[in-house]
Amino acid sequence: MKKLFLLAIGATFCSIVSTYATPKTLWLIGDAAMAHYTDSTLAYGWGTAFEQYVNNRIDIVNMAGPSISATFFDDNNTIIKIKKKKKKSYILIQLGTNDLREDIPSQYSSSETFALRLNKIISTAHKNKINIILCTPLAQPYYKDGLLINRLGVYPDIIRRVATYNHVLLLDLEALTRNWLNEMTEEQAAAYYVTLDRRQLVNGEYQLNKEGAEVVAKMAKAAILNSESKLKKEIIK
Repeated sequence: MKKLFLLAIGATFCSIVSTYATPKTLWLIGDAAMAHYTDSTLAYGWGTAFEQYVNNRIDIVNMAGPSISATFFDDNNTIIKIKKKKKKSYILIQLGTNDLREDIPSQYSSSETFALRLNKIISTAHKNKINIILCTPLAQPYYKDGLLINRLGVYPDIIRRVATYNHVLLLDLEALTRNWLNEMTEEQAAAYYVTLDRRQLVNGEYQLNKEGAEVVAKMAKAAILNSESKLKKEIIK
């Protein structure tokens, strides 16, 4: 009986050690809103602000940038490269902003192609035992006659449908930031974004400042913790 008890304790200890010792990486892949900026006066990505909430045992690699779209995964064979790192990986993906840019063919996906690309990304990740978390893009603070304008078309809805179909965790940041911005005037919203002259340095789009990034990062954290996904215990402190 004593021997069995010691064996059970030993197995539990090994399991705990294995859990803590297993190298893990959280990859952030998305558009400029998620990116890391060396000069925070230009913009402050919510991915950078989100790092403070991530489990200390997880390494973070921020690959987000102003030109990232679903084509990034086609062109760079991204999933396979991540698999070769031989670490347990989570990929937090935020697409849908650059994908609608018909004026930039290298980034553009039609709505149908966008859905196909997202499904392929998830399928490839799952085959390689990589966990995917999808994020809808951030609503943008463009107003007309005091009302928020939808500049993202059908792309957030496509992400929602793909996430549901593939049973992956979805952070609906578009809905969360849209509701947040709808509670403010354009003048009030400006306090969370870089100024116009700075904004033009990042693709001419509105970009978050540090205060705005902190708000969105808290939204992302809450969305994970409020989900039923087992990943919340692994990723969040």
